Amino acid sequence: MLSQQISQTVEVFDSPSVARAGSESLDPVIAARDIYNALAPCEAACVVFYCCTRYPLEQLSKELNRYFGDIPVIGCTSAGEITPDGCRKHSICAFALSKQHFAVETVLIENLAAFSEHDADELVNSMLDKLRSKAVSPGPVEQHSFGMTLLDGLSIREELVIDVLNMSMQDIPLVGGSAGDDQHFVDTQIYCNGRFYSSAAVFMLINTNCYFDVFSHHHLAPENDKLVVTQTAPGQRVVEEFNAEPAALEYCRINGLKLEELTSEVFAMHPLAVQIGDHLYIRSIQQVNDDLSLTFFCAIDAGIVLTKMKSSGLHAHSTMILNDIRRNVGEIDLLIGFDCTHRRAEIDKYQLEDAMSELYRANHMIGFNTYGEQINGLHLNHTFTGVAIGAPIETDLKSTDA
Repeated sequence: MLSQQISQTVEVFDSPSVARAGSESLDPVIAARDIYNALAPCEAACVVFYCCTRYPLEQLSKELNRYFGDIPVIGCTSAGEITPDGCRKHSICAFALSKQHFAVETVLIENLAAFSEHDADELVNSMLDKLRSKAVSPGPVEQHSFGMTLLDGLSIREELVIDVLNMSMQDIPLVGGSAGDDQHFVDTQIYCNGRFYSSAAVFMLINTNCYFDVFSHHHLAPENDKLVVTQTAPGQRVVEEFNAEPAALEYCRINGLKLEELTSEVFAMHPLAVQIGDHLYIRSIQQVNDDLSLTFFCAIDAGIVLTKMKSSGLHAHSTMILNDIRRNVGEIDLLIGFDCTHRRAEIDKYQLEDAMSELYRANHMIGFNTYGEQINGLHLNHTFTGVAIGAPIETDLKSTDA
């Protein structure tokens, strides 16, 4: 029996270029209708949605197909949603990009393990050729486009796929997120071509005549403690030893923790990072295993040195980043956000939901809590990553001339 409707959010965002929607009904019939009613005023080039795993996904697919017909719809399951109302769980959210201001090409990648540089070159070149024929930008397609990926968050193939895609994209920015499954770590799903898939990715090229800014930031600062990865399980994102000791025990030692205290929330509060050049990149832990090894959300190799990190203030840092973005694009019409599940754990632990929801609402964000974030050729953890879309360029120029 379907869950009863909890509450409902329907929003039409008064903009010529985008629309946003959200529903907290767990009835797929009601949820799909809510999403459609909110997005219908936008003559959509595409629709993107993120949903919790409590929905009966086959029925949700059927309802979305019924409402949106030939409009390209992509999406994925999540570990929390960011709706027009802010931070939510057990809901669905979506956005639409209008035909007037966006041209879109979308493709499903099913065999992630075999996806090669040659495959990426052929795919990107073909999609760019199609995009040029319907581009809306005032200049070269490559200068006014970005790529977006949604990937199976348990595939352990994100690095492979985004690396070859990024090389093929050349100077076109690439951004995306890894699907979640509400912290169950069992089955994450990607939606494309009218159905859900596992072990898959969807890749979208978006050309626009709007201002946009692709970004990725984290709010963490380094401490003094270090861990050297001395043994891994190759290809599995599993660290068996730090400093030649069982990984979980060494992790507990530097953080003053007991083994029985290791939970997803604790991992979120005690992150680690690897330094590459001048930058620290977070390597988040997914879970502790029976043999005292640790499974990570990102690829991790023997020999690297990890630094203990601490929060510098999630809300203050996010506010600063969004202020900087608005200086780049002006007022934000739509913020497509990929927000790590460990950031969401920090929001929940320190009761920041209301403050972060207000910040996300003010910046017109639609997004989800991910099992990993992608920026250009990098697969990251514990970041706030996304694309901020501003006013159409021609509209801005007309208002300036006036």
